[in-house]
Amino acid sequence: MSDAKQRLLAHLDLQDEVGAFSDEAFERLGVLVEDIRRENVYPAPLDTLDKVFGRWDTTFAHFGGKHSAGKPKVHDSDLKLQSFNRFPAVPIRVTRLCQEISATGNAYNNVIDFTCTDGKTQGVLIVHGRFRPDPDNRQRFHVEFHCTELRPAAGGDEAGLRKALGFAAEQSLKVDLKPPRLHSDVVYLDDEIRINIGGLGGLYLLRRSSDAPVSI
Repeated sequence: MSDAKQRLLAHLDLQDEVGAFSDEAFERLGVLVEDIRRENVYPAPLDTLDKVFGRWDTTFAHFGGKHSAGKPKVHDSDLKLQSFNRFPAVPIRVTRLCQEISATGNAYNNVIDFTCTDGKTQGVLIVHGRFRPDPDNRQRFHVEFHCTELRPAAGGDEAGLRKALGFAAEQSLKVDLKPPRLHSDVVYLDDEIRINIGGLGGLYLLRRSSDAPVSI
């Protein structure tokens, strides 16, 4: 493992200890990302898509907006914020953020595991997207999110999830989306970690997961 990667992973472990990055720690993260970019193992991810496909755990996510600055991986949120405003602002506790990318339909899905306010009912929010390769920038994935879906977690059922969220029986658990078209650049990629910088200024660090995808 390179020195730059060791320094980056050690800094990410610091987030686990303190819960969220301070302004100074976030600034330091940016420096470490620039350092590791110089050692990119797969510098043209669109030409090595087999290294991109699969399920990835989000280790750090900064979405570019003020609401996401400094948040730890496990944090309180609501369905409206997580679904591009398509579901009601029902409070949830986000427990895991993953991304699943596949050749099947060029899927580019965000998967949010959450716990309801009753403290026991668990659900999954999937934001389904599709990616389109950029012909001129082989790090750039153009992404269009087209629908969002709520599912009970493994072992649960829809009726229990609806009750915990306060949803009526007729409330749809899957709705179409028409958010702005976005892009995300994979600025670092190896067999273990991936770093993306979004078109709106977001910064995302992900580690490959051994778990099977749930949204594809």
